[in-house]
Amino acid sequence: MSAFLISPRRTYLIARQDFIGYIKTWGFWLTALGPFLGILFGIMAPLIMSKSEPTRYASILDETGLHANAIEQLLVTENNDGMKAALRELAKFTVPQKNKDAFNKALDEQGIEAAKNFMKQTSPFLAKNINMPQSKLVFIPPPANNMDKLKPYVLGTEKFDIEGETQTLSGVLHIFDKDGETKAEFWSTASTKNDLVRLANRYFTNQAANTYLEAAGLNRAELRKIRKNSVSVSTFNPEKQANDADGQKVTGKDRIPYIVAAGLAVLLWLTVFNGAYMLLMSMVEEKINKVLEMLLATTRFSEIFLGKLLGVAALTLATLLPWIILGAIGFYGAAQFADGAVADGLAKAMTTEMLIFLPIFFILGYVFYGSIFIALGALAESLQDASTLMTPMVLILTACIIVVPIGITYPDSPVLTAAAWFPFSAPFAAIIRLPSDPPLWETIGSVAVLIASCIFVVWGSSRLFAHGVLTGGGTASVKAWFSRVVLRKKNG
Repeated sequence: MSAFLISPRRTYLIARQDFIGYIKTWGFWLTALGPFLGILFGIMAPLIMSKSEPTRYASILDETGLHANAIEQLLVTENNDGMKAALRELAKFTVPQKNKDAFNKALDEQGIEAAKNFMKQTSPFLAKNINMPQSKLVFIPPPANNMDKLKPYVLGTEKFDIEGETQTLSGVLHIFDKDGETKAEFWSTASTKNDLVRLANRYFTNQAANTYLEAAGLNRAELRKIRKNSVSVSTFNPEKQANDADGQKVTGKDRIPYIVAAGLAVLLWLTVFNGAYMLLMSMVEEKINKVLEMLLATTRFSEIFLGKLLGVAALTLATLLPWIILGAIGFYGAAQFADGAVADGLAKAMTTEMLIFLPIFFILGYVFYGSIFIALGALAESLQDASTLMTPMVLILTACIIVVPIGITYPDSPVLTAAAWFPFSAPFAAIIRLPSDPPLWETIGSVAVLIASCIFVVWGSSRLFAHGVLTGGGTASVKAWFSRVVLRKKNG
């Protein structure tokens, strides 16, 4: 009976050894702080780009006298539209939901400055420290009246002064008539496309469209209005309660639970992959360094096996902690700042079934794959062996994650239903099926399949683990073990 006993203290010491061993490494902290560093980079990158982008001075030499002012005005209009769009996006995170209507009214009726002042009152820190996008293209009057005289300014041999500073002309847009047609040429020493070129192309495209519509007595404003007011197909779901706020109409909040479930399934996949990979590498390193042999002097196989599972599980949880924190902040932010439909959709995603079964599938999925990777690590004789053994498992995990896009697009797919009963894909498929409210017996069945699979895998992996540690592993030893234990063949 003593062979089946497990010492909690020795198991804890092995788990602590694995946990602390990884916690001390730079790689762990870079991984743990990765989400926060990514957010910081996401915030700082646009600011750095906007600061690093130089102001470019350009001129329009319009010999027709018809287009220069309109192109310059288009830049002003696009800058204002971009500023308004950026303010609306920023308001999603800085203006509470109860103040959104007042903010939009201030932006639409009073303009950009009024909206900025409104935002400073609700979130002064963010409004003060986040710069709005603004074009670095600045128009100046042409310093000469023909293209030949302007070319030295483009080449930089001739300069001009703006506010007491000497500047170089970045480019000239030359508009002229030739053979009864309007032509446009851009002169610059830069080989890449310039913002002025894109601006002018948009202007001439809009002008051509306006000319075509006006020839038939139409205009773009009316066309946009007609398109906006055209018949739009609404989607209804008879399973929804008619007394809901939206009735039986399918809205964005009905799709959010599927997106949340997909995110959680991907998070589980990353957890399994990272945890299992750490288990594999830990086993190989300790086997090569003879650490396992020293542990076996005072510790049972079962204690090493369980200790490593628990240690890496704790490490994986520590690695996921930043994501959990960000998720909690995201849910709080959505409740405070997001549109009502988004907040309702997120609340709808966290159903009782999701809260109950999500941790169950996380634990079972980790135990299932972790046990397999421990056995593979014990069988490997080198890091090269470990890489070879890991390849088929990576392919299996990659194949299993395909259920995520299927679950978003076709939640009633028979492939998804079948995947929920297949041990390798069951954790991911069962999670992403939860928003479609599958029969409870099917979800419990997936749990039962995983529990049975975990029991079998833990049993088989523990036997392989013991065999690999005692014999040194390798393909030949696995064949011999399989022949002796499974096929019951005698040597010789």
